Amino acid sequence: MEIQAPCGIALFGGNATYNRALKDVGNVLVYESRFIMDGSGSRVIADREYNVRSIAKVAMGENSVVNVAMATPNKFSCLLAPMGSPSMLKVDLIVLNRRQETVSSTKFDCSEVVREIASPMDQPKQVPAILKEIETTSLYTYFPDIDQIYCRQRSAAFLLPSNENPMAMKMWQASGGRAIDVRYYDVKYTRT
Repeated sequence: MEIQAPCGIALFGGNATYNRALKDVGNVLVYESRFIMDGSGSRVIADREYNVRSIAKVAMGENSVVNVAMATPNKFSCLLAPMGSPSMLKVDLIVLNRRQETVSSTKFDCSEVVREIASPMDQPKQVPAILKEIETTSLYTYFPDIDQIYCRQRSAAFLLPSNENPMAMKMWQASGGRAIDVRYYDVKYTRT
C-alpha cells in the first residue's frame, strides 16, 4: 500500500530498485497461506515453507523456489530463481525474536524480527552475502460475521555491518541504525 525510503533512495537500493518497488504499490497478490502451532503448542505461527512457496510462486514466478534445504519455525533456507533475475539466490531466514499479544477477543498483534542472509549464486566471482534484519509488525482484526481476518502490516528492513564487504559496512554506517526500506501492506485472510 505504501513504500518509504527513510535513509534516501541510494540506501533503499538505488533508483531502479525504488522505482520497481513503487510499481508494486496498489498491486494485489492472491495466494494461499496456512498457520500451524509452534513447537510448544502454545502459539499459532505462520507455516513459513508453505507460505514462502505460495507467495514466491505468485510474486517471482511459478518455479521460483528451486529448493528448500531447511524449514523450521525459526530457520528457513532456500534457493530462489526469480523470473528475470540473472542468477539464483541462496536465502537464509533466521528468526531472532517473535512476540504476540491478544488485544481483545477479535484483535491480536504480532511482531517478528528475522535475519536475512542473501547470497547470489552462479556469479563469476565470489559476491559477499547481503545481510539485513527485517522487522514485521502485524495488527490483526477478526470479523466473525464474515469469518475473515484483516491485517495492517509494516515491514522494515535494516542493514547490518559486514566485515567481508566494505561497501556494505559503509552503507550500514550511513543508515545510522534506521530502516532503509519500509513497506505497508493490507492483508485479508479468507478461509477456504
